[in-house]
Amino acid sequence: MYLVRTVSKYHSSRLVHLLETWISLVHEHVYYISDTYPPNITRTHVIATGTTCGPSSHKVRALCCQTIHDFIFYRRYESQYDWFCHFDDDQYVHTDNLHEYLSKLDSNYPYYIGRNSWNTKFGRKKNKAYPGDFWFATLGAGVCLSKRTLHLLEPYTRTVSQFVDGCSRQWYPDDIYLAFILNNHLNISLTKNLRFHSHLEGSLFKDKQEFIDTFHQQITFGFELRRTISQYLPNLFPKNIDPLRVRTVHCLLYTHFKDCQSRIKNNTFNITK
Repeated sequence: MYLVRTVSKYHSSRLVHLLETWISLVHEHVYYISDTYPPNITRTHVIATGTTCGPSSHKVRALCCQTIHDFIFYRRYESQYDWFCHFDDDQYVHTDNLHEYLSKLDSNYPYYIGRNSWNTKFGRKKNKAYPGDFWFATLGAGVCLSKRTLHLLEPYTRTVSQFVDGCSRQWYPDDIYLAFILNNHLNISLTKNLRFHSHLEGSLFKDKQEFIDTFHQQITFGFELRRTISQYLPNLFPKNIDPLRVRTVHCLLYTHFKDCQSRIKNNTFNITK
């Protein structure tokens, strides 16, 4: 189950690019959390949180209110899915690599998978009841949970108010509070995967050769890749059509698509000339 969190102001500037690239490959398994219903998407695949959570923002209560709906959505369809993965609307997901990676793991084991947000564990000295430091994965890079983990989380994610009040009580944003529950209540630690990338990373790749060698191995990319690796990407589309370089990334990963073949061929000839 793919869960994409978006907001109405980004439906036309971000979500549209995802719908026409990676989401098109797995659309029947993609669900959405948004303040309003995105256009042209089946409503049974959307939870609109505007009334419940209020205006979208990066405040703790708003983030946690939106995130609890991930778990509410999963429980509606849990019989269909062994894995749940959350993504933001500023990410490209290489679904083939994700599927290959998860297929090698046992979903009956309590997995919490993602990219650690910081280079050190998170801890709060004043929280004497839970003194242990822990790793947390940024939701902005993508986080995957096995069905066993989701089952164990159920007592902590039953209602919107329960989760939101927990965030407020600990004063943790959604991704840190999730890690707090998993680590301190369920003894489930983060399985780090550095093939997940968020827009917060200063640089996905240090040099051109590393980019060439590892590009096809990654699982997610943040939209900030246009700042960090655009110098290594060909110009397959005009800027007004592919402002975030998501369509270019899609073509480079799926070169067999007819439109991609012609664009890559034309680009090669242009470089030769």
